Amino acid sequence: MHKRWQQNLRLLTLENVLLTLMILVVIQHLAPFRWSWPLVLGVVIVIALFVVIEGSIVWYQQRERQKTLDRMEAKLRQMSSQQFPPHILLPQSDPLYSLSQAVNQLESYQRSQTRRAELQEKELMMIMRYLPVGVMVIDHQRQVQLSNPAMSELLQESINAVAHIYTKDIQLYALTKIIEDTITSRQNQRATVTLTPAPNTQVVEASTVFIQGSRSHFQIVLMLYDITEVYMIEKMQDDFVSNASHELKTPITAIAGFTETLLSGAKDDPETLDQFLHIIADESQRLIDLIQDVLSLSRIRAQNTTKLELGPVSVHEVVTQELAVLQQAISRQALTVTNQVPATLTVTTDRRKLDQIIKNLLTNAIKYNRQNGRVTITTSQTASTWVLEITDTGIGISAEDQQRIFERFYRASSSRSQQVVSGTGLGLAIVKELVNALHGTITVTSQRSVGTTMRVSLPLNQPTS
Repeated sequence: MHKRWQQNLRLLTLENVLLTLMILVVIQHLAPFRWSWPLVLGVVIVIALFVVIEGSIVWYQQRERQKTLDRMEAKLRQMSSQQFPPHILLPQSDPLYSLSQAVNQLESYQRSQTRRAELQEKELMMIMRYLPVGVMVIDHQRQVQLSNPAMSELLQESINAVAHIYTKDIQLYALTKIIEDTITSRQNQRATVTLTPAPNTQVVEASTVFIQGSRSHFQIVLMLYDITEVYMIEKMQDDFVSNASHELKTPITAIAGFTETLLSGAKDDPETLDQFLHIIADESQRLIDLIQDVLSLSRIRAQNTTKLELGPVSVHEVVTQELAVLQQAISRQALTVTNQVPATLTVTTDRRKLDQIIKNLLTNAIKYNRQNGRVTITTSQTASTWVLEITDTGIGISAEDQQRIFERFYRASSSRSQQVVSGTGLGLAIVKELVNALHGTITVTSQRSVGTTMRVSLPLNQPTS
């Protein structure tokens, strides 16, 4: 500004000198006069006076204009650092008015864009936070730039928000291979990965998206979808088909085999005929029991809870009746059965469903018990629920099997050839469905070679709908 002011001052002085000389030439031409030192001095004083006055005006205008330019420069610097000072307001007559309006409009646009970007970022972070899918963003340097809580939960790792190498969070080879394959091939990848093996199985579908930013810069978005439930359902379906096929094939094969043997001539031996017919009858009954259990299970699942036939039921009476039906099996194993259910316990429930629950649980407690063992039936209650416990001293159930005994056709044995007791593997699945229909829960506590306790918790009064 100082140099510019010196230039302006020299121009103003030259301008005033030339103007004064022109005026004097004109006056000299129109009315000649004699030059004298007083006249020259007066002319110099006049020129100096004009220069001072005009220079002061120009200097003031220049200073004000420079202040405005300085404000604009400061404003632009602040805008570049995401700061937004007030608008610069100038009168329309100001030479810098149009420039100030342009700067103000630029600031307004940048402010709106910044607010929109901040809002979008907040929305993105909110979506990422509550998204049930694990998301991780990895840059071209294999640094984690972004991840959400779902990813931390799936990986069971606390992921640092500061950029870091992704292998600090992902040590599983299957996942690192997917990421490295994406980097190498620059193509999206997808695979099913088991994060946690049995018994706490956790399976995810891992997908990567390759995003090319520039020639040497890219990003990879890793997404993990938890498909454990779907995987377990598919596994259960496979097991169901396999087990159902086996359970159906065993009695049918036996019936067909013994029938063929009889037709081949064994029927002529009365003793063999009688023995084979008993075997065929037993296998036929086993097949009938299996079909009835499958139909019963399907019927229970198809029924709606609104179809419950509710009424007052004496639990002691139900237990006594079921024990009477099973008396022959109890005597065969010389079991000691203790019915500790109070005769005064009356609940509002569906009698037929409760009968079937107690019958199946008592059948298992007797069937899987040891010779001269014990079966104890007890109950307890709170203000709104009652609990039935059936405890036996039988072969027990391993901790691994306890997680699956309520699945259809599942048998708590390492192989069918080692099964101690025959059965369809549907009894506890039926009990589970019946308990669910009655708005209750069932749990098991067991130890191998010690015994098992089945605990059923049901409402004292079933809801009417």
